[in-house]
Amino acid sequence: MRALTWFVRLILFLLLFGLALNNLEPTVLHLLFGTKWRAPLFVLLLAAFTLGVVLGALAMLPAWLRARRNSQAVASTPTPVAVPPAPAEAPQPPGVIDGSPDAV
Repeated sequence: MRALTWFVRLILFLLLFGLALNNLEPTVLHLLFGTKWRAPLFVLLLAAFTLGVVLGALAMLPAWLRARRNSQAVASTPTPVAVPPAPAEAPQPPGVIDGSPDAV
């Protein structure tokens, strides 16, 4: 299993390295107030991906903390022992209305 994990990591690295080599052209990113950022295209792609991951993690942080706090609260409370209910009497079939069992 470890060899498979390392193989997947190697393939992923080679794919990203190939992407970077194919996108070496300088690119200009126009920011606010006339500011420009010149960088190779793969640097801009990597920066945009990293910014997306960071913002996504920050957006999920309150929900993660709330879920962790709730799971710790549930784990710390003792569970009550449930007493099984007493068996109920089986319902009796309805009796014969006119007294004759064959209903004739």
